[in-house]
Amino acid sequence: MRAQSRTIHDAIAHHQRGEIAQAESIYVELLRGNPSDADALHYFGVLRMSQGNRVDAVDLVKQSLDIAPGNAHAWNSLGNMLVKCDEPTAALVAYGKATAIQPQQVEFWFNLANLHSKLDQFDEAVSCFQRVVALQPKFPNAWENIALLLDKLKRHDERLDALRKWRAADPGNPVPEHMLAAVSGGPVPERASDGFVARHFDQFADHFDASLERLQYAAPVLISDALANAIPPNNHGFDVLDIGCGTGLMGALLRPGSRRLTGVDLSRRMLEKAQARRVYDELHEAELVAFLRAHPAAYDVITCVDTFVYFGALEQALAASAAALRPGGFLAFTLEAEPEGSTERYRLNRHGRYSHSAAYVRQCLADAHLDVVTYQEVVLRKEANTDVQGHLFLGAAPVS
Repeated sequence: MRAQSRTIHDAIAHHQRGEIAQAESIYVELLRGNPSDADALHYFGVLRMSQGNRVDAVDLVKQSLDIAPGNAHAWNSLGNMLVKCDEPTAALVAYGKATAIQPQQVEFWFNLANLHSKLDQFDEAVSCFQRVVALQPKFPNAWENIALLLDKLKRHDERLDALRKWRAADPGNPVPEHMLAAVSGGPVPERASDGFVARHFDQFADHFDASLERLQYAAPVLISDALANAIPPNNHGFDVLDIGCGTGLMGALLRPGSRRLTGVDLSRRMLEKAQARRVYDELHEAELVAFLRAHPAAYDVITCVDTFVYFGALEQALAASAAALRPGGFLAFTLEAEPEGSTERYRLNRHGRYSHSAAYVRQCLADAHLDVVTYQEVVLRKEANTDVQGHLFLGAAPVS
């Protein structure tokens, strides 16, 4: 029994080191000797899943559970597999078995919470995440999810408390700090911190494009159309700067008319996605105002797609943009709109982004000596099946 236990341990160690063939040979040998070895069936199933053989993986773990139905870890493994197989109802049952057998296991509650959240079962997800933090109070990701879900449920007082506990669980993280500023009613910063923007979008990078597609994101096309309608064709192409370039959605539209296309963003993970598009000549990890100031009169066109929404005060950003334009150059950007009738210049909203009044933006453009060539009231995307109203501005630098 001791030797068999060591052999299973060795097989798992081989798998963890990526030595799949060695691990597989051990499991095959174990099961040849004892086809009812529940542990070998379980972990062989985990290995099969890592090889992409989902059918065999699920079957092996189910065989293991027929023999040892009290194995909570095997139920959790089965839940993970069923999620990947797009069988969420069965996965809920599996995770439920795991949490019932070992209710003190944080991982099981966390997996169950994430599945409820994925299924838009927000109350159930909150309850499970709360079980997580009851067991492990310093679990930042659980507090983050609780805060997000409570916002969806419009349980705002509870969300405020969750944000405070998230901050306490992850001191130094700029994301809960910024979100607290957005909802606490305290002093509003003039812009989101560099740390917030970089960390927020690093986390968002892997599913950024897919998320925006679901939200019917229109801003890049709106800016592209505005530029095409306002700027005469140039056979030599333009030197173009895409500030807050993200994964390069705007860059793909700018490439055909560009002689040289440069992208700037604070998020390294977003820049990696932009690099993979192969549309930019240069990509820089930098704060946009500092980058603009370091490149005076360098660009014919500057675009900023929904990046100024992380600025409240726009004076410095628009002045720096103007200074980076050549005479006659263009700045095209989008912003979220303040509600009709608002007297605020800008507002930090509960979602962490700023909205602006058109009058304030016009004043900032005038102060930066940029003429308004185009202004449109636009729908930027949908959130919760509601149109997000925005501004599109195209400003021009004086010719001389």
